[in-house]
Amino acid sequence: MTEEQYFYVVIKPYRQDFIINPKEEEEQIMSDHFLYLKSLLEQQKLYLAGPTLIPEDPFGLIILEAETEEDARNLLENDPSVKAGIQQIADFRPIRLSLTR
Repeated sequence: MTEEQYFYVVIKPYRQDFIINPKEEEEQIMSDHFLYLKSLLEQQKLYLAGPTLIPEDPFGLIILEAETEEDARNLLENDPSVKAGIQQIADFRPIRLSLTR
């Protein structure tokens, strides 16, 4: 059995005013994005996720748990917001969780 690895991800919207001025179709996609992340959490493939709170520089932070980098990338590429092109993966890297609560 392969040991699980962790991956740090920064996901950014395609436009800066996305958070303060969402279009109706974007709100639905982001709802789907939230439900998708929630399903990954239930499957124990998501360690944590959440948006930053600075509207002028919006992005989300995600830490995934997967067996391989390819598995983690596939999880991201299947995110409804990435598939719809309203968010993009700005940073992706393997990490070691040295200390957790």
